[in-house]
Amino acid sequence: MIPYRTDAPLYHLPIVTVALILLNATAFIQLLTNNLFVGQGWLLEYGTGMHPLQWLLSRFMHDGYGHLIGNMLFLWIFGMVIEGKLGWWRFLLCYLGLAIGQAALEQTFMAGSTSSIVGSLGASAAIYGLMAMACVWAPMNEVSFMFLFYYRLYTFDVTIGVLAAFYVGIDLTLWIFFGSYAGSSILHLMGAALGGLLGVIMLKWKLVDCEHWDLFSVIRGEYGPDEKKMGPTPSPNQVAKHEENRALEAKRKFVAYLKIKQAPKSLDLFHKMADMGMPLKLSREELLGLIVGLHKHALWKDSAPLMADFLERFPDQSEAMRLKLAQICLMELERPSKAEELLEPLTQGKLSPEHEKLRRKLLAVAQKQIVDGAVEFEDDAW
Repeated sequence: MIPYRTDAPLYHLPIVTVALILLNATAFIQLLTNNLFVGQGWLLEYGTGMHPLQWLLSRFMHDGYGHLIGNMLFLWIFGMVIEGKLGWWRFLLCYLGLAIGQAALEQTFMAGSTSSIVGSLGASAAIYGLMAMACVWAPMNEVSFMFLFYYRLYTFDVTIGVLAAFYVGIDLTLWIFFGSYAGSSILHLMGAALGGLLGVIMLKWKLVDCEHWDLFSVIRGEYGPDEKKMGPTPSPNQVAKHEENRALEAKRKFVAYLKIKQAPKSLDLFHKMADMGMPLKLSREELLGLIVGLHKHALWKDSAPLMADFLERFPDQSEAMRLKLAQICLMELERPSKAEELLEPLTQGKLSPEHEKLRRKLLAVAQKQIVDGAVEFEDDAW
């Protein structure tokens, strides 16, 4: 089964997650090509004392293709969830803290080991830590899996809470019944315990905003933007404060989506807040960023009313916007008369040579479409 995506909201690009995957893959390739050796600090040794360098390096080494690929797939999923909430530098600190902290505890506990097992390596414990954090912060969000069965590809979704319970349950069962023979199960459980503890601490100290979708809200049945959180008979001040907080949170999400180039999600949020009677007040830069982002996704029709709003709010800074909207009217919306209307305020001689050339070209196309009998609705709606 291969995990490939999650529906958890991402407010930051998974920059460090991708970098960690590349570092793990690079270290493994270097091992295969004999450019480095496990004995150079890439194995967390048991019974040979404390070696801080091994706490770090051993978490970036794997003992086979299956070990590497399996770990990296789950690092991709849970890294996206955690880095998507924290941003790159806080996520990096959490990941390294989990990896190094678990390795230090493991080497301490195994200091007097007489087992035939000489040590451990791999990112599994740190990834279990991320999984536990994701379970605390976003248990209701889902992970999508794909699997091949009789040459057919199937997919299914499972919540992060259920997924974490499944894997932790398997390792806990193996450890209870087989003890030291359960291999890496105890190491996975150590990572999950550290990650769960870190997730709870950061949640309680308000170092992460889970928007009432965290594990504790789910257990209490109070998850999501439920109005009953204000009480059965909220006062006008409570309602006003609730709406203010909701608007601020929506604006934060809007900006975060734009930042990671998810303009369609920004637009959905923009429309949702307007439908609720709490329209987002966008600055010139935010409105322009949304328009540009929609154009990158070829969502021309969706961008048209926003461009019209831009022209109305910023008439003195709108030559390029007016030309672009006229072009969209001609090429995407089949509205030559509207394009001609948009081009009319652009005075010949005041435009740059490039813009004047484009204006004349668009005007000629609009007039030709009108002469050819283009049918369009004469209204101001977009």
